[in-house]
Amino acid sequence: MFIAGTERWKVVLVEPEVLRIALYVRDAAGLDPVTDPPIPPTDPSTGWWPSWSRRPVEIPQPRGVRLLGRREVDLTAASAQWARWWRHLVDQGTAGIDDLRPPNFPALAHVPDLRAVLQQHYHHACLWSEGIDGDPRIRNAHSAPGIGLNAFIRDLPRRLGREPRTFALRVSVIGVQGKHAWVVHPDHFLLTRPLMYDLDNALDWLQPRILALAS
Repeated sequence: MFIAGTERWKVVLVEPEVLRIALYVRDAAGLDPVTDPPIPPTDPSTGWWPSWSRRPVEIPQPRGVRLLGRREVDLTAASAQWARWWRHLVDQGTAGIDDLRPPNFPALAHVPDLRAVLQQHYHHACLWSEGIDGDPRIRNAHSAPGIGLNAFIRDLPRRLGREPRTFALRVSVIGVQGKHAWVVHPDHFLLTRPLMYDLDNALDWLQPRILALAS
């Protein structure tokens, strides 16, 4: 997590672990959810394992995941359930981690196909997420906008010609392909990690929207 600004005018940048795990599960399970906006594949891919990360022990999986020992999981249903879950997780942010209580994942009892997929991939997803947490390049991406954001926020009174309106902006970072940014709510933005790496473009996108929020 990175915080820029002051208590009155604040920008919080965070990459919630629960979003990383959800994206891993989506790609590793081959789900094809329809989301608005469309969310690209993970970057790095789910096959990436850094040298410092514990690699999972590969255990042969049955051809189809079975749901409570009866029928095979319907991946179409699981995809639709994932899309709804994703919207919930984006809104919840770090608090969404409460949905991840293995092995039964009671918060997902109402979406059994998605729960079965999560049960199958959760262990690998956690190891993959742990490896990403240990990557110094990713930590640098999160802190890269810091100096520019702090300077911009300090300069808001001069830019506006008055005291800015009190605001707290949340920027959720996701590790997916491409440089993209979306406004989830007026005080919540979703940015891809590759865009955060690109300091100038990230600040160009953020600054006018922060100015509007403070006006």
